[in-house]
Amino acid sequence: MSQGSKPIRFSAHYKLITAAIIIALTILFFQHIRHVLPPFIGAIITAYLFNPLVTWLQRRTGMGRAIWIVVLYVLAFLLFYGLFIWIWPIIVEQTSDMARAAPQLVNEIRSFFEGREQIELGGFVIDLAPLEDQLISVVRDMGTWMSGNVPRLVFSALETVIYILVYLIITFYLLLEAKQLKLWSANLIPAPYREEIGSLGTQIDAVFSAYIRGQLLLIVIMSVLLYIPLSILQVPYALVIAVASGTLEILPIIGPWSAAGIAITATLFQTNIPFGLSGLGLAAVVGIIYFSLRQIEDHFIIPNIMGPLVRLHPAVVIFAILAGGALGGAFGLFISIPVAAVVRILLSYLYRKMTDQLEPPSSSPTTREQEKLAKSASQPKNTEALRH
Repeated sequence: MSQGSKPIRFSAHYKLITAAIIIALTILFFQHIRHVLPPFIGAIITAYLFNPLVTWLQRRTGMGRAIWIVVLYVLAFLLFYGLFIWIWPIIVEQTSDMARAAPQLVNEIRSFFEGREQIELGGFVIDLAPLEDQLISVVRDMGTWMSGNVPRLVFSALETVIYILVYLIITFYLLLEAKQLKLWSANLIPAPYREEIGSLGTQIDAVFSAYIRGQLLLIVIMSVLLYIPLSILQVPYALVIAVASGTLEILPIIGPWSAAGIAITATLFQTNIPFGLSGLGLAAVVGIIYFSLRQIEDHFIIPNIMGPLVRLHPAVVIFAILAGGALGGAFGLFISIPVAAVVRILLSYLYRKMTDQLEPPSSSPTTREQEKLAKSASQPKNTEALRH
């Protein structure tokens, strides 16, 4: 810089204005390109979930990250290919059968409600006509949706193929450069505050990682546990119902009730009823199965998978679910609880700052450990040649 000149320095006021403008422009930008964001969001989540595994494999074997990422890609391809060959035809067949059976199911619903316009329970008279209309509407809509979407599920569009390729490429590079990205994000924080902010980030990471991994594992566990009894009871479309029920588990409160309702509705109109049960008896057995598995899930599976990291009051959970659904639909429901837990962590941090309380013991890496990590990341390795 020549003599007599001086660098431009922003005052605190202009720094705040600049930050606000950048944030506003970023939000507007992402709103306009939101239709291309799904593969990038999926890649970020996938890399976030599998980075610990890749790091552990690299440390245990001394082999490069690129090699293990390629191995995981091959294993994932073989797994999904096997599932596609084995399960996909069954799902397509059962889904198509459900779409074709929708008109017959409408007639069965009407026959079921004939002569049952009202029922009396404990002195209260319940009109069943609105329930009949709603059930018929749901079945018709479901049949229309399935008949229109099954071909789309079978024959993927070119856009979907492109999105999958983008997702795989971005995931690969995020996993490959995970250490450098972590160091880059840490260097954005001023050195005096790095350890404190790192501790806060560690708490947030623990909540998100436990919740997301737990939910994915929960889908698999509940789908398998539900498919076994449903197939034994010869419930039609058992595989589709089990997979749908397991997937609905990711929606708090609403999901399990919806899953049970779908299964019970299917059994009410089942023609081939095993073990000498009536239609209502079979529906009651399925309801008991769902209720029992829900209790096992709440008291054994979830505490062991997710642990006590979320720690939210039930009233806060309900509010978070309603707010998440209103703001973000199904995706908002899925992330409502971990976001509420993160908000709790941030509010607790801000409260300690405002009341001048001491910080709890830090669990983040120390500055010396971060410097050691940066030094090791900067050293060239032979395995990194795979990137070029």
